[in-house]
Amino acid sequence: GYSSTDTGFMHAFITGPNGVGMSDLGTLGGDYSIAYGVNNLGQVVGVSSTAGNAAYHAFITGPGGVGMTDLGTLSGDYSTAYSINDSGQVTGVSSISDTTTQHAFITGANGVGMTDLTTLNGTTDSIGRAINNSGQVVGFSGFYNDFTGYQFVEAFITDAGGSGIAGLGTPINSRADAINDIGQVVGG
Repeated sequence: GYSSTDTGFMHAFITGPNGVGMSDLGTLGGDYSIAYGVNNLGQVVGVSSTAGNAAYHAFITGPGGVGMTDLGTLSGDYSTAYSINDSGQVTGVSSISDTTTQHAFITGANGVGMTDLTTLNGTTDSIGRAINNSGQVVGFSGFYNDFTGYQFVEAFITDAGGSGIAGLGTPINSRADAINDIGQVVGG
């Protein structure tokens, strides 16, 4: 999650086992960070402002939340990481070159390399919300409108390793938020 610091800025944190103790994870040089996911090694992912608060980029830490590494983007200005599996593969969302369009991504082990998962059925945007230990990613794909948010959203799943994005069968207004290691998906 995130917590307010002495300076009044929000920083990502990690706790010890059973939620004991709270350690500030810092930032990528800016003022803010938020943690969204943690794996069984204690590697944390989320989003942080970069130096001078110039941009917001996805990050990954080492085991136990030590050290914060910028995951970069797919070629746009911003990215956010939402989930990490036990090998350190990460999923989330990144802007692409035109900066108004965003696509789901997957990385390799320990956050290395960012691969575009594209979108479904000609939609413009997608977001990766969760990843299991096989590298299957779930999320949703649709059209984003600055005034109304996401429209015509369909939940998706990929094959192991993030290949082969496919809809889950409800083409309007479904969203996948989590996946377990046998590929069971939940959402709304």
